[in-house]
Amino acid sequence: MEAITILRELWRLRYLVFLGAILALAIALMTAYRISLAPPKLESRQYHVGLASARVLVDTPDSQVVDLNPKGADALSSRASLLANLMASSPVKTIIARDAGVPASQLVAVAPSATGPTAPTPLSKAASESSSAAQTYILTLQADETLPIIAVSAQAPDADQAARLANAASTGLRDYLRSVAGAQNVPAARQVVISSLGAAQSADVVKGPRRIFAVIAFIFIFGLACFGVIMISGIARGWRRAAALERSGGEDAPNPRDGGTSPSAAQSLRRRSWPGRTPTGGERSAAADERLAG
Repeated sequence: MEAITILRELWRLRYLVFLGAILALAIALMTAYRISLAPPKLESRQYHVGLASARVLVDTPDSQVVDLNPKGADALSSRASLLANLMASSPVKTIIARDAGVPASQLVAVAPSATGPTAPTPLSKAASESSSAAQTYILTLQADETLPIIAVSAQAPDADQAARLANAASTGLRDYLRSVAGAQNVPAARQVVISSLGAAQSADVVKGPRRIFAVIAFIFIFGLACFGVIMISGIARGWRRAAALERSGGEDAPNPRDGGTSPSAAQSLRRRSWPGRTPTGGERSAAADERLAG
């Protein structure tokens, strides 16, 4: 019965419910689509991008993989963190963009955080969430805390370009270090060795809010609107009832001049005590009942 009462109340206030449905629909559409008024169109917020991942090993000339105690192996983990930050700088990023075949101005490199997981910069976050995110090249770098390994994550318009970008991170860093070592005449036996741990793994994915989120948003907002309509209606009805009780209570309040009798009761007593007054049918019936009872 309570559900029927609520439904009848919503039907009585159906115009407010209709406005709530329009509001819920507008919010749901904005959740999953970009709304343009000139010209009027709906553009989905979802977009397809390519993601790839690769790992880069920072090693010594006498590889620590086979040598139990290579010279300089104890500092490789910190060296890997240094190189990961270096890869996000302009000189290395330019070489990586060249090897990947992408414009350096469109490549956003995210350096690893010094205290924990990679924290995207405002620039990279804005690039990944913008309307042109599908055409953005993003390179995210993270150094392992215990191993001399740099994890590379790449985003590009498709999986093939993302794989090229992830692979170019290793070759670009190696080319840059070789150029610096050659300029400073550092012998090969003292140079850091950069190698890729296999080819990059890539896949095409869909990013952005799914359409089911729009359905959930509509249901939630519309339910909230209906609840608000019921609450406001109940408050208004209770307000009117309280006002009516106050008015009726003022009219029936006891009058001290009539011995504490309410105005309606006092008026009835006065009518009965009028001289020469003809009793009503109800009064005659009540008097007859009293005589029979006596």
